[in-house]
Amino acid sequence: TYAEAIRSNQKEVLEASRSTTLVKDVCKSLSVEKLEREKKLKNVIVSKVPEAPSSVVGDQRAKHDIGYLCSDKIGMVPEEIVTCYRAGQVRKNEANEIIPRPLVVVFKSVDIATFWHNGGKGYRCGTDHWVNEDLCRVDREAKFFVREERRKRQKLREEQVRQLKQQTLAKQ
Repeated sequence: TYAEAIRSNQKEVLEASRSTTLVKDVCKSLSVEKLEREKKLKNVIVSKVPEAPSSVVGDQRAKHDIGYLCSDKIGMVPEEIVTCYRAGQVRKNEANEIIPRPLVVVFKSVDIATFWHNGGKGYRCGTDHWVNEDLCRVDREAKFFVREERRKRQKLREEQVRQLKQQTLAKQ
């Protein structure tokens, strides 16, 4: 009948529009991730940089942070830095002391940022500070997954070596 034909056509149209919407949503999220990734290429994250005193406000905070970054402790060049800002909210520990937030540093070029984060391996400045690349959420999760897999394989290898040693000792 005519009603059955229209009903079957409606199902096909709805299914086609759902898949089209899904494809559009996936493409949109991929393009957003790509834009975010490109935006963060010139950025690095510096950990454990002390917060400015509460008396320092506004632009003076950034100047304080840039001054610390360019000191002997880290050694960045102020002419290479476009800006810097703190990531996250201020938190305090049990002793009511401020825990330093990560400092996002934006450089003038990708090459400078790559130099500082050592091509994605991280760079240790002295004993306290690490400089790492600024990753988008997807890249952070992917690197975390790789690290977890590496740890699992390492544990498995260590267990296999332990069992082999026990077997050789048992044979002797």
